[in-house]
Amino acid sequence: MTRRDVVNFALLFGVLLGVVFAGAVLTKTPRADRDWKPHFARIAKFEETAPGAYRLPALRDYEFAAGGEATSNWRGIDVDAAKIREMWFFIEPFPANPLFAHSFLSFVFEGDAREQTVLSVSIEARMESGEAYSPLAGALRNYELMYVWSTERDIMTRIAVGLDHDLYAYKIDLEPDQVQRLFEYFVQRTNELAERPRFYNTLHSNCTNELAKAVNEAFPKALPWDRSWVATGRSAEWLYKRGFIETRGADSFQSLTNDSGVRALVQQHADAPDFAEAWRIAFNTKKKAAAQKGG
Repeated sequence: MTRRDVVNFALLFGVLLGVVFAGAVLTKTPRADRDWKPHFARIAKFEETAPGAYRLPALRDYEFAAGGEATSNWRGIDVDAAKIREMWFFIEPFPANPLFAHSFLSFVFEGDAREQTVLSVSIEARMESGEAYSPLAGALRNYELMYVWSTERDIMTRIAVGLDHDLYAYKIDLEPDQVQRLFEYFVQRTNELAERPRFYNTLHSNCTNELAKAVNEAFPKALPWDRSWVATGRSAEWLYKRGFIETRGADSFQSLTNDSGVRALVQQHADAPDFAEAWRIAFNTKKKAAAQKGG
């Protein structure tokens, strides 16, 4: 066998190996009956109890402590979309590379913003027992996609207390009826996913661009494709440039972000009976103080 034959054989073998690998990836089928990690065990599905009113039987309500220990709890909740008044966008930059981040939303219902009237939705890779997250594995259809609906205490303390990661909060600048419409679309997408499992994908079905897709369903072309759909750590800045984030007088995204960190506030109020109300009061106080100082 000549050297050229060896090279050709190696190339052919590499191509065949790539074809086999691609075929194995592309023929995978998403499933709902795997051995899931406990906090991914129950899939969310809304039951409509009246026009615009829903019951969610599986709201995740875990309690996280330093180091990640959790007290597990799931409970049912009844909500009325007509009572939604605010929506918030959160960013958790990845410590290893802040160009990438996890993002999620909260819907605040009318009232005193007690925790039971605030729902958070986080799009995540649904992992099995013993499985760890990897961006590469996420691009190769290794995880199912999951819309995780939880209390704010659950997701915010998991990030700021359990993981001790930075967390930034931005209030979305939309009218209540627009926020209600978005909520309805998230309910619809959540129920579709409960009926037909899909794969998570690091590039085109991740925490950020799944949120953007839902927004575009409610308001066509509101969020055109942007690099922040992949470089998710830039998603808040992109929303700021599109006019979707309440500026509170800030003259730049950087000045807005400087006062938007909530890790310390979450840690301080993690055990407060009305967690969602407590951290927002502290957050608004901090914002007002910063605005007065700037003025």
